[in-house]
Amino acid sequence: MKQTSELDKLKEEILGVVNPQKQDKKHIQWGSLAVTMVLVVLTLFSFVQVVQSAAILSKIKSGDIKTSNTGSASESIPSNLQNLPNMVGGC
Repeated sequence: MKQTSELDKLKEEILGVVNPQKQDKKHIQWGSLAVTMVLVVLTLFSFVQVVQSAAILSKIKSGDIKTSNTGSASESIPSNLQNLPNMVGGC
Protein backbone atom coordinates (compact mmCIF):
# COMPACT_ATOMS: atom_id res chain seq x y z
CA MET A 1 0.00 0.00 0.00
CA LYS A 2 1.22 3.42 -0.92
CA GLN A 3 0.96 6.09 1.71
CA THR A 4 -0.07 9.53 0.55
CA SER A 5 1.86 12.45 1.89
CA GLU A 6 0.41 15.77 2.98
CA LEU A 7 1.60 17.29 -0.29
CA ASP A 8 -0.35 14.73 -2.32
CA LYS A 9 -3.48 15.32 -0.25
CA LEU A 10 -3.16 19.06 -0.76
CA LYS A 11 -2.60 18.53 -4.49
CA GLU A 12 -5.78 16.43 -4.76
CA GLU A 13 -7.77 19.01 -2.83
CA ILE A 14 -6.56 21.88 -5.03
CA LEU A 15 -7.21 19.90 -8.23
CA GLY A 16 -10.70 19.12 -7.00
CA VAL A 17 -11.45 22.84 -6.68
CA VAL A 18 -9.62 23.98 -9.82
CA ASN A 19 -10.79 21.16 -12.08
CA PRO A 20 -14.61 21.21 -11.92
CA GLN A 21 -15.08 18.40 -14.47
CA LYS A 22 -14.57 15.84 -11.75
CA GLN A 23 -17.29 17.34 -9.57
CA ASP A 24 -20.90 16.24 -9.83
CA LYS A 25 -23.35 18.45 -11.68
CA LYS A 26 -25.52 20.54 -9.40
CA HIS A 27 -29.28 20.45 -9.69
CA ILE A 28 -31.43 23.56 -10.07
CA GLN A 29 -31.57 25.43 -6.81
CA TRP A 30 -34.75 26.97 -5.46
CA GLY A 31 -33.37 30.46 -6.03
CA SER A 32 -32.91 29.97 -9.75
CA LEU A 33 -36.29 28.24 -10.00
CA ALA A 34 -37.94 31.25 -8.35
CA VAL A 35 -36.21 33.63 -10.77
CA THR A 36 -37.35 31.49 -13.69
CA MET A 37 -40.93 31.50 -12.46
CA VAL A 38 -40.90 35.30 -12.01
CA LEU A 39 -39.59 35.71 -15.57
CA VAL A 40 -42.32 33.40 -16.90
CA VAL A 41 -45.02 35.38 -15.08
CA LEU A 42 -43.65 38.70 -16.36
CA THR A 43 -43.49 37.31 -19.89
CA LEU A 44 -47.14 36.21 -19.67
CA PHE A 45 -48.18 39.66 -18.41
CA SER A 46 -46.36 41.36 -21.25
CA PHE A 47 -48.02 39.02 -23.77
CA VAL A 48 -51.46 39.89 -22.34
CA GLN A 49 -50.62 43.60 -22.61
CA VAL A 50 -49.58 43.16 -26.25
CA VAL A 51 -52.89 41.47 -27.04
CA GLN A 52 -54.85 44.21 -25.24
CA SER A 53 -52.89 46.95 -27.03
CA ALA A 54 -53.58 45.32 -30.39
CA ALA A 55 -57.29 45.14 -29.57
CA ILE A 56 -57.39 48.82 -28.60
CA LEU A 57 -55.47 49.81 -31.72
CA SER A 58 -57.86 47.86 -33.96
CA LYS A 59 -60.86 49.57 -32.27
CA ILE A 60 -59.28 52.97 -32.83
CA LYS A 61 -58.61 52.22 -36.49
CA SER A 62 -62.12 50.91 -37.08
CA GLY A 63 -63.69 53.96 -35.42
CA ASP A 64 -65.47 52.08 -32.64
CA ILE A 65 -63.99 54.37 -30.00
CA LYS A 66 -65.54 57.83 -29.93
CA THR A 67 -63.76 60.79 -28.40
CA SER A 68 -65.66 63.38 -26.46
CA ASN A 69 -64.61 66.97 -27.12
CA THR A 70 -66.60 69.32 -24.91
CA GLY A 71 -65.01 72.56 -26.02
CA SER A 72 -61.96 74.18 -27.52
CA ALA A 73 -58.49 73.43 -26.25
CA SER A 74 -58.08 76.81 -24.54
CA GLU A 75 -61.20 76.24 -22.42
CA SER A 76 -59.90 72.98 -20.97
CA ILE A 77 -56.51 74.46 -20.01
CA PRO A 78 -56.34 76.18 -16.60
CA SER A 79 -56.00 79.96 -16.73
CA ASN A 80 -52.49 79.99 -15.31
CA LEU A 81 -51.25 77.77 -18.16
CA GLN A 82 -52.95 79.59 -21.06
CA ASN A 83 -50.22 82.25 -21.29
CA LEU A 84 -47.38 79.77 -20.84
CA PRO A 85 -45.97 80.06 -24.42
CA ASN A 86 -45.69 83.84 -23.98
CA MET A 87 -43.71 83.43 -20.75
CA VAL A 88 -41.01 81.23 -22.29
CA GLY A 89 -39.10 84.21 -23.75
CA GLY A 90 -37.43 85.18 -20.50
CA CYS A 91 -37.86 87.39 -17.44
